[in-house]
Amino acid sequence: MGFHILSRVAWLLTATILLAPRPAAGQWAIGIEPRPGAESSADRSFSQDMSDVWDAFTYTLRSPSRWDSDDWLTAGVITVVTVGSTVVEEDFRRAIQGSRGKFGDALERVGFWYGTPWVTVPASLLTFGAGAAFGADGVRDTGLMMMDVLLLVGLVQQPARMIAGRARPETDESHFSFRPFTTSNDRASFISGHAWSAVGISNIVARQIDQVWAYTTLFTFAGIAGWSRLYADKHWLSDVLLGSVLGYLSSTTVWRWFEDQRLGPDLQAVSSGRWITFSFRL
Repeated sequence: MGFHILSRVAWLLTATILLAPRPAAGQWAIGIEPRPGAESSADRSFSQDMSDVWDAFTYTLRSPSRWDSDDWLTAGVITVVTVGSTVVEEDFRRAIQGSRGKFGDALERVGFWYGTPWVTVPASLLTFGAGAAFGADGVRDTGLMMMDVLLLVGLVQQPARMIAGRARPETDESHFSFRPFTTSNDRASFISGHAWSAVGISNIVARQIDQVWAYTTLFTFAGIAGWSRLYADKHWLSDVLLGSVLGYLSSTTVWRWFEDQRLGPDLQAVSSGRWITFSFRL
């Protein structure tokens, strides 16, 4: 059953991107030329694509070095909200666990599969492969950006959870129970990788499609993925909140890096489906 769900979600993601109205930034739509020096799919090699993935990854990691006062203020607000959520997360957990039922069980499975690496990794590879095979630059770049999100989860979130060693709710230990530097899965609560992956990939694909229905649908699934981790008693509320925020912020940074590489830093193309408008960043 798991394989069928995996394959359906992967094909759905690819079909959604292929059949959607042309996303201007991703597809270099009609009337928009890529920046000088940018290469089309026919001229790009696999090694160049992987270099782009790594460059976008390192660019995202270095983001704090470029932050201004507003960015640091935003980071402070996120920290306060995340820490503040710990005040209510035990009560929140009891409320969710007290409302379990067949519908919730089914929805939890949807959320689990939407954010699990068993789906997200093949989906990113399938999207990249479809774009390369059919010469669709936007689809190809979407796959690369999805890879970046997963790379960030693997190389940032995974070490963070081992360093923190926060007990999962299902262990019935306190939400303030930490045992740093452990590889035990029972102490892998902080941060939610499902939430990071689901929100990050949803944000990438929605931005590429650039349609209201895409944002609504994909972020609804991302929300279900985050909620499913609370329902399954695998993460605390603060774990999911922080994972979701980091997923959104990191994927937005990755998307903007690719946008600047493909269209140039001074020109942003925005598609409204039937027509194309331009906005210039000064």
